[in-house]
Amino acid sequence: MGSVLKPLAILRFHILFAAPVTSIIRFMMKITAFMLCITLLQSTPSLSAAPDATAAELTGAWRGIIDPDGSSIELIFHIYSSADDGWGGTVDTPAQNSFGLPLSGISIDEDGRVIISVAASGAVFEAKLTSKGDELQGTWKQRGAELSLHCQRTETLPVLPAEIAMALPGSWEGVLPVGTVQLRIHLHLERTEDQSLSGFMVSPDQSPTQISVTRVDFLQDRRVRICVGEASVRFEMDLSASGDELQGSFLQGRSKFDMSLTRVEQLSELRRPQQPKPPFPYRSEDVTYANPTAGITFGGTLTIPQGQGPFPCVLLITGSGSQDRDEMIFEHRPFLVIADHLTRKGIAVLRVDDRGVGESTSGSEPGNATTEDYVGDVLSGFKYLKDHTEIDSSKIGLIGHSEGGVIAPLAAVKNEDIAFIILMAGTGIRGDLLLVKQNELISRASGVEQQEIDRGLKLSRQLFALLREEDISKEVTRSKIEKLVRKSPDLPEGEAGDAEVARVIAELEIPWIRWFVRHDPAPILEKVRCPVLAINGSLDLQVPCKENLAAIESALKRGRNPDYEVVEFPDLNHLFQHCNTGLPSEYGEIEESFSVEVLEKMTNWILHRFGKKKN
Repeated sequence: MGSVLKPLAILRFHILFAAPVTSIIRFMMKITAFMLCITLLQSTPSLSAAPDATAAELTGAWRGIIDPDGSSIELIFHIYSSADDGWGGTVDTPAQNSFGLPLSGISIDEDGRVIISVAASGAVFEAKLTSKGDELQGTWKQRGAELSLHCQRTETLPVLPAEIAMALPGSWEGVLPVGTVQLRIHLHLERTEDQSLSGFMVSPDQSPTQISVTRVDFLQDRRVRICVGEASVRFEMDLSASGDELQGSFLQGRSKFDMSLTRVEQLSELRRPQQPKPPFPYRSEDVTYANPTAGITFGGTLTIPQGQGPFPCVLLITGSGSQDRDEMIFEHRPFLVIADHLTRKGIAVLRVDDRGVGESTSGSEPGNATTEDYVGDVLSGFKYLKDHTEIDSSKIGLIGHSEGGVIAPLAAVKNEDIAFIILMAGTGIRGDLLLVKQNELISRASGVEQQEIDRGLKLSRQLFALLREEDISKEVTRSKIEKLVRKSPDLPEGEAGDAEVARVIAELEIPWIRWFVRHDPAPILEKVRCPVLAINGSLDLQVPCKENLAAIESALKRGRNPDYEVVEFPDLNHLFQHCNTGLPSEYGEIEESFSVEVLEKMTNWILHRFGKKKN
């Protein structure tokens, strides 16, 4: 049987678009571009001086149990030493399906006091190595909590057989099927000087970022586990007799997908003919600014037209999920295409890395951020532009895509100095209604039987109703959710079913989801006083065109907005590409990154109202 919540699983994808939270796919509401959702963390190299003889006892495997909230969680540390690099290692938490998470710092003094840091999870283990060298006794500290942790030596990982160790190095490529999307996965492995294996993984349809392989384990026969710990990803695969194929599973957290990897000489590339290429007839500046309230610094690119300013300007706002300043997805860079087009026409453009991406920091509690928090990020960017000498402070507007189209009206209501907003596939209906409709359309277009769709939609509506009306932190609400999910005929039996129930509850606990499901954009749109252009494609299945454009227009009309325009573009999808079905599976297959008709419409609309006056 499939996932209990096929529509809810799609929700993660869309929710994630173009981009995704802690699960493999935070399918985005940008609802769009999934993206694997591999949580991309910055590499955290090991830190410490080279070990000496007094600390030799630390090398090996250590097992202990922490007991948060009465639930036992097993931790297994794997520590190695190197004369050149000092200490290094990883930690596994099998109950959380996490393997090979890198240790960012390991130190031990002459008295046996040990400090082990795990930057990716914000944890520190402070312990004392016993005189016999067989126990680590101390405290696990993480996000304000302090838990007793005693570790004892345990069996080390089995050695990788020489035949397999010699066969694995090279470049590997495969396709990860996630719902209606096919994501390319690249894996590169190589042997190090000490004959161990290192390497990196790339999900090129989401980001060019190389995520380090943190460990390669031997399981049995020709089966290996390749850990990409910083993304909570692991490949558990069998190496073929020929050595040219890896067959098995891609796992991230509780999510599991069948896939295979094939050895290749050269990794595949996609044609993206619209991507701008230098030389450019305008200037580009790398900029930084802060949102002091959130404690976040943002990095971005400001493109400024040729000639004498000040110029009208737009700030681009991405959809949900973690995206870079180009809103890169499937190697499309729509925000780069938009910025290039507008700047050539005399409009400056600021595009910015999202929190925790590229040159932007993530803040102290990245997992708790909601759409409302992102409004502060946008207003900080707006303030930066107002103070820029080459920007006309009276002609700064916002262009928001998908969730960005939710953020832009919120920002415009908070700051009436915002000159205009353009909503690209922005929402007009309440979040839960949007997600239900989105899932219905995508499921139907994907060929799912109507009976199965109806079951999934019924369950989604029931879960969203609980989320809107009750406090999910209360045990009684969690119990109601579990009862609903367990009634589903699609729920697997045994441990797989338990894992599915836990997954659903965990996703509904995400603050972003709770906020979005409850948010109704209409009352906000009624308060917007600046000019508004709302656009969408007729084949958008993630933010359904007719329902949302009609709701946006009705809200603006009720609010007596003096200058608004609503436009539906035929045969365009959520990314504003010409398409056949609108399914997310087409996004990467289409060479067009962004419709020229839409580029021209936005440009002319802005210049008609805010273009520089000729002398």
